[in-house]
This record gives sequence, structure tokens and C-alpha cells, in this order.
Amino acid sequence: MTDPSTTPPNPPSGTRATPWGAGTGPLAPVLLTALAYVLAGKLALLLAIPPSYAAPIYPSAGIALAAVLAHGRPALLGVAIGALLVNLPLGDARALSSLSALGTPLVNGLGAMLQAALGAALIRWRLPGPLRLAEPREVALFCLLGAMVACLVNASLSVPMLVAVGAVPASAAPFTWWTWWAGDTLGVLIGAPIALTLIGRPAADWVGRRVTVALPLLATTALLATATVLVSRWDQQRSQSVFERDAAAVAAAIEAQLRHAGLALEALRGLMVASDAVNPTELRLAAEPWLALPIQLQAVGVSQRVLRADLPAFEAQTSRELGAPYRVFDRPQSGSTPPSARDSDVVAIRMIEPVASNAAALGVNALSIPAAREAILRATSTDAPAATSGFVLTQEAGQQIGVVIYRALYRTGTPANATPAQRQAALQGVTFVSLRMQQSAEAGMRQAPP
Repeated sequence: MTDPSTTPPNPPSGTRATPWGAGTGPLAPVLLTALAYVLAGKLALLLAIPPSYAAPIYPSAGIALAAVLAHGRPALLGVAIGALLVNLPLGDARALSSLSALGTPLVNGLGAMLQAALGAALIRWRLPGPLRLAEPREVALFCLLGAMVACLVNASLSVPMLVAVGAVPASAAPFTWWTWWAGDTLGVLIGAPIALTLIGRPAADWVGRRVTVALPLLATTALLATATVLVSRWDQQRSQSVFERDAAAVAAAIEAQLRHAGLALEALRGLMVASDAVNPTELRLAAEPWLALPIQLQAVGVSQRVLRADLPAFEAQTSRELGAPYRVFDRPQSGSTPPSARDSDVVAIRMIEPVASNAAALGVNALSIPAAREAILRATSTDAPAATSGFVLTQEAGQQIGVVIYRALYRTGTPANATPAQRQAALQGVTFVSLRMQQSAEAGMRQAPP
């Protein structure tokens, strides 16, 4: 028969609390600690602020400390497993074979375990006996030792590892370390008291705080998480607005380059329409002011439509005008025979400026170049400027991408409301300007905000 004097009294009704895993074997604290750590950790990492990998609030750190205070060493293994699973790339089998992908979660798991162990040791050192956090001194020491000091461990171990494997650039290491430490510290201050209301010992001191402590802290956590999401969203919207503004500035600068090129094209067309016969000298004088502008014009010129039967006479006449041999030829294309081989006429470059850097282009049948052919046909049928798609400029060094803009020239008397077929029949040639698009884009970027 048991001596009543040696039997501990039953706790009052409604104050019983059993730490998780109590009475269910040594593995229960390990598994339940790991499960709680993973659930809280995965939710917290949704709040991570780029470029940092750390969450601004990490309640798992508080759960880890509370579990170690309640269960001792078995909970440390659960903390290590939980931290490993939170950071392990479970959705990418290829990443699991990478040493860096495995090393980072292992270091993080070790850091989380050592952090919880240090926090528990410091608290037991300065607060021996049952942890109640009922006095201001106890709360202050818990915040200082268990949160602010102990939380230096994981950030100081994990962030250098992230930098070493290239997951975080060295320039972002201070911000990542600060966010990691602050997130763990807040996680301990918020998560540990909540967890202690469930598993803290003595249970009678903690059960009554589930309403007065746990619920307000949960509400605070929810508000902080909501504020973090809103701030992150506002920052993303601000960055998007800045990007769109700067992109619009770049686009406007590039558009100005194209607009100036269009003005040069119209000026050249006006010269051809106003004069009965423009010679190379007149073209050079008209082109020089436009070529001197910083608008990345590679060339300006005139191409003439000639029947193939009339090519010998045309070549002889142009040779006399240029004072040098002149020959019309198709630009060789890889693959099948170009469509221009079946044409009864050509659109040959007769004059071009500057001649020195574009002499090789004189005589080229523009209809033999697919991109130019399509643009010339479009410019002819619409009586409007038409640009080619980008292609490599053979006259330029390197792989400079260019665009040519064409404007059709018609016989005198062609009505403004002529049909596309009538315009095609009345076509005499085209004026064109050639732009270095890569350099135009670079010029636009130089005019954009830094």
C-alpha cells in the first residue's frame, strides 16, 4: 500500500500538460521536434527577402530552443534533422548529387543544433531550476542569452558556407548574415514562448499562458508575416516601376536614333525626287551632314531598278559616272538558288556614301538578299518606309548587326492613290539608310539613367 504522504498531489483540473513525446519512447521527441521544425521552417522561408536566403522571422529557432529545454539531448538530434530537411533540395534529384547542395544543409543542420544547445546551456547556467520566465530578470536573461547571443551561431556558420558554394554573392553576405541572425533572434523571442506553453516544464506554470502568451504572440507573428509580405510586394512593385521607367528611357533613346535615320531617308528621297539626275558628288554633299550626326548611320545610298536586258548599258554608264569599274551582281546566299535569279529586273546599288567603307556594296542587287527583298517589296506597295529584319553587315568588322530602311522612288506622274500593282510597275528605284543596330542600342543605353 502506498504511503499517502509520499504520493505527489494531482495537478488541478485543466492544468495538465504533457511535453510532446513524453511516455512514448526515446524516438518521439526526436521525430516530433524535427516535424515541428520543418513545418515552421518551410513556412518561414516563404518570407525570405532576396537576395538573402534567410527569413526575417524564423520561429523554428525558438521551437528548437524550447524542445531542447524540455527534452534535452534527444531534441538536439530532432533539431539537426529538421534543419537539414528544411534546406535540402528534395524536389531536385540532380541537386542532391552535388556536394555543395548537400554541404549547405548539413552545415545548417549542425549550426541549428549547436545554436539550440548553446542557448539551452546559457539559460540553464544563468537560470538554474525550472524555467518559468515569470520575473523581469528571467525574461531579460532569456532574451539576451537564448536569443541574441545564441543566435550568432547558425548565421556565422551557414552564411560563409553559402558564400563558399556561390549561393550568395560575397557582396550580399553582410545583409544575409544580418537577416539570418535577426530572423533567428525574433524566432526565439516569439517561437520559444509559444512552444513552451505546449511542452514547458513545470507544466502547471505554462499551461495557463496558452491564452495570455501564446495567442498574442501568434497574432503578432501573423501581423509581422503580413507586413513582411506587403513590404516585399511594395518593394517589388517599386523595382518594377523603376525598371519600366529606365527601359522606357532606353527605348526612347533608341527610337530617337531611328527617327533621325528616318529623317535622313526622307531628305535623301526629297533630293532624288526634286532633281532629274543626282550624281555621286551631289549625294556625298547631301549625305555628309547626316553621317556626321551621332545616329549610327552606316551608309546612305540609292539603288536603281534596271531590266536585266539593259544591264550592260547601265553598268557602262555608271562606270563613267563613278570613274571606276562598276558591275551588278547578286549577293551569294547559302542553300537554294535565290528568288532574284528568276527576276526580269534588278534593284542595284548605284550610289552609296561613305564610299570608302562601302565600296564592296556598289552593284549589289538588293533583291538577291531575302531581308532586303521583302522590305523593298513592302516599301513599294505601301509607299512608306520599310525596314529589314536584322542581318550581319558584311562591310563592318566583327558581327555587327544592321537594319536597312527603304523608301520607294516612282516615275513622275504616279498618283498618290495608286494601287500596289501600279506602284510596282512605276518603281524606278529606292533610297536607303543602313543603321548599326548594336551601336544604336549601346548609344541608347548610354543616354539612359545609370
